[in-house]
Amino acid sequence: MNRKAFTLVELLVVIAIIALLMSILMPALGKVRRQARAVVCLSNVRQWGNFFALFLNENEGGFVDLEFHKWMDVLSPYTEKCPEIYFCPMAIKTADEGGKGAFAAWEEDGMTGSYGTNYWIRDKAYPYIPPEYPADGWWKSFDVKGAGNVPVLADCALASGLPLHSDPPPEPEKSNYKYEDMQCMQYFCLNRHEGKIGVLFMDLSVRKIGLKELWDLDWHKNFNPDNDPPPEWPDWMNRF
Repeated sequence: MNRKAFTLVELLVVIAIIALLMSILMPALGKVRRQARAVVCLSNVRQWGNFFALFLNENEGGFVDLEFHKWMDVLSPYTEKCPEIYFCPMAIKTADEGGKGAFAAWEEDGMTGSYGTNYWIRDKAYPYIPPEYPADGWWKSFDVKGAGNVPVLADCALASGLPLHSDPPPEPEKSNYKYEDMQCMQYFCLNRHEGKIGVLFMDLSVRKIGLKELWDLDWHKNFNPDNDPPPEWPDWMNRF
């Protein structure tokens, strides 16, 4: 009785075709996965905006003291049922858990997250900052002109930051972030989503912002009053 089967050559050809298809599809699948995570991240930022709105409404527009991670404490009554919004899907693990650089969540006093606030938004000036930080630059109310260009919360390597226009962009090999560096724009200039991050603004709107656009936002009242040019971009940012 004659038996029909694949020859060795035919099997090798089939395997080669499958390998070729996998090499074509895998990058596309990876891109789709990254895009899906960016959508989830933007949804998280939008949810934080809802919680800020709830707090302001319930406190007659009362201001939130955003000191470092205390903004989490202030909003915790609203977030206890959705702990997942504390983390960008691209930065879930802390450095101790294996997270690296821009893709690491921060940890402070037992709290963790991968979003941070604009520390220039406070109900009182912070007394212990270097003299190069403008003393009259603090936003002390959400009810301000141009609120749609004032960042409140965004992807961040630490719980909070005080960006200046003179802050340089980070280099790609930056592995950890410290408050002592005092170049706070680097905390927000994170390539987690193909050159963009989700930002919550003071009018409670949310939109994607390109990393280079971070230097065009009104982080404090006197941000870039002389209309200085942006910093020199490192090689990794030139493609954005």
